[in-house]
Amino acid sequence: MRQFASGGFRLWNLSVEAKVLYTAFCVLILCGIVSSALYYGDLVGGGLAGVRRYYGGESDDAAAVSPSGAEGPRAGPAIDMPPEVEARPQKIVVAVTYRKLLEVTHFHLFTMPVVLLIVGHLFFATALSPRAKLAWVGAASATVFLHIATPWLVRYVSTGLAFLHAFSGAAMTLTMGVLTIYPVLAMWRKAPARGGSAAVSTSE
Repeated sequence: MRQFASGGFRLWNLSVEAKVLYTAFCVLILCGIVSSALYYGDLVGGGLAGVRRYYGGESDDAAAVSPSGAEGPRAGPAIDMPPEVEARPQKIVVAVTYRKLLEVTHFHLFTMPVVLLIVGHLFFATALSPRAKLAWVGAASATVFLHIATPWLVRYVSTGLAFLHAFSGAAMTLTMGVLTIYPVLAMWRKAPARGGSAAVSTSE
């Protein structure tokens, strides 16, 4: 932490062991970002319709249709049903509960800010201009806020906001990816020319 606090700290000045540690951290964070995208894709499924179905409880006809010719032996007593119901049995869709939303949000609020704080500090130690750093860190912060909020918006405001979930997820993956990958590239490459490094230090 004392390294981060020093005004002239740059990633390329780190010792080899520190570079290995920070690189391992960034690689694991990238794996976490990818696994989160895969998890949400598998959990929700079905694109925007899946988001509306999972969070808002909105049923769609495609999910309600059973495959034709898939009838098997029936267990228990037979129940007389109208022909149209037998042909198209309806699938019950239940919106995610308040408790489940609260549980997921609670977990993310205690993990995502920590990850953002750490990779943000690593990003600040690169040679990018202050304007570029502000833009990328600001965008990453906004997408994290939005992605955590979208399940609540879809559930309690409107299922029409389901597109925000996909948009915020893709934007968060991009911005957090830049904040994670660029510092790794910066710390392992050679230090810039003395004049360029001094210019960056004085501008900050």
